[in-house]
Amino acid sequence: MQSRRMSAADDEGASPSIYHTLLSLYLTPPPPHTANWPPALELLSKHGSRLPAASTLNIIPTTLPVAELESYFQGRIRAANSIVNEARIVSGLRKSEVVAAQAALLLGDGAAGKGGGRNRRVVVSDERVCGVCHKRLGGSVIAVLPDNEIVHYGCLNRRPGGVEGIGMRAGSWSRRN
Repeated sequence: MQSRRMSAADDEGASPSIYHTLLSLYLTPPPPHTANWPPALELLSKHGSRLPAASTLNIIPTTLPVAELESYFQGRIRAANSIVNEARIVSGLRKSEVVAAQAALLLGDGAAGKGGGRNRRVVVSDERVCGVCHKRLGGSVIAVLPDNEIVHYGCLNRRPGGVEGIGMRAGSWSRRN
């Protein structure tokens, strides 16, 4: 994925746009005609950000004062800033999505009957037995499943559906104290 959005104006290898063709006709018309500056400058101020910068500046004669191109450069700068600002907004939205996903993972989604994420707590008493082998949990390493069922960590593979059926991830098991 590119870090910067490419516009049609940045693609130098593409065929010239209608704006580029019109600008070249205004500034370098066929021999019997002379350059028509006012519409060329208006075209540059309104649509200059849509034109490729290198070829546009090559068309503009060196006799034209830079002050006349102020609106063209302002449009280019605004277009570049809008691309940067859009990238910042997208980056901020992605960061907020990551934060929301991490919060849901740690705290749970708040739905009734669901576990409380990875920070949920279960009480393991001496009488509690494994849901698979029906032996006491004792001091064994245990796994807490999303439905708050507790099994021996070694019994996860023998459980109907196996580990894949419960979406086990690293850190979802613990040692009973």
